[in-house]
Amino acid sequence: MSAFRMLAFGTAFQLLAPVSAQLDGFGPEQLIKYTPNWTGERFPDGRPKVPDELIERLKKARITSEEAAWGPLRIHFGYQHQWEGNWLILNRNQRLIGRAFTCQYMPGRPEVTKVIEDEARAKGLSQHNVRVMDLLQPGDVIVADMAGGRIRDGVFVGDNLAVAIWTRTGNGFIVNGAIRDQEGIEPYGFPVYARGVWPGVFGDLMLTGINVPIRVGEVTVMPGDVVVGDSEGVTFLPPHTVEEIVDTAELYSVIDEWRHKKYIESKGQLKPSDLYGRIGMRDPVLQAECVGYVRAELKRRGLKPPEERRAWTTRSYSGSGCFPLPPAPAGPGR
Repeated sequence: MSAFRMLAFGTAFQLLAPVSAQLDGFGPEQLIKYTPNWTGERFPDGRPKVPDELIERLKKARITSEEAAWGPLRIHFGYQHQWEGNWLILNRNQRLIGRAFTCQYMPGRPEVTKVIEDEARAKGLSQHNVRVMDLLQPGDVIVADMAGGRIRDGVFVGDNLAVAIWTRTGNGFIVNGAIRDQEGIEPYGFPVYARGVWPGVFGDLMLTGINVPIRVGEVTVMPGDVVVGDSEGVTFLPPHTVEEIVDTAELYSVIDEWRHKKYIESKGQLKPSDLYGRIGMRDPVLQAECVGYVRAELKRRGLKPPEERRAWTTRSYSGSGCFPLPPAPAGPGR
């Protein structure tokens, strides 16, 4: 989406809190309007507040970019553009999970920048990127769009502000743009996703939106989306999908544990198709073993049984060979 069209969305963007200086037009009422599928609790700024319990379950589950997040989003919920790759990833072995807090920057335009920054100074606020960070809460994942992914003069943070974000939220962050001081950030261990590095400072960009819809590559990111970042890329989960995604992730993690174990124990004697497929396993003994393992392991972990999970009952996702085969349809006259 072009910068002009984003600016036109809601006649530009707005102040989501009394202390944030930006363009006006997209506030809590609009955010509620454009996230109608979420019926749960919200933050004062209007963002959906996915329960901490679901966030913690996501952290514990072995959630993959395809099977447990992107796949179900496409197949069941109809979201085709929720995953983005091609990142520079710091501490790529650490997953990034939390609620999206978005901010948007556009190429500078003197008269617009002056209005925004004069307003900020009148309120005693700090510079544009710092005043965004001051609004963060524990568990947030800041997602910053730097004029559509600018690297040159598109730096959002260096090491000092990166550490400040981490200590305030307990999370890493995502910059659709550049960072600097990579060697000063990495030792702290939190994950960072950026498009690249640039040695300079913030260039001629202006803060045009806080907690507004933003574009990150092929994804439209909404404030309150649940961010799931791994070593391959980032999935942005619409809030109303998270519970089912968690259910699926927990289920797949147990099934995959069993598969890995069986392949290794067989020392190459099991073919890939023996344990993996959408139509069930060829050997009913192996399928029964998988089902038994899943039931026992979910019970041991204190998690709900497979029958209460949509992925198990609908078999609508890939790699579901462990799932029970559906009953054969009744023939004519039955």
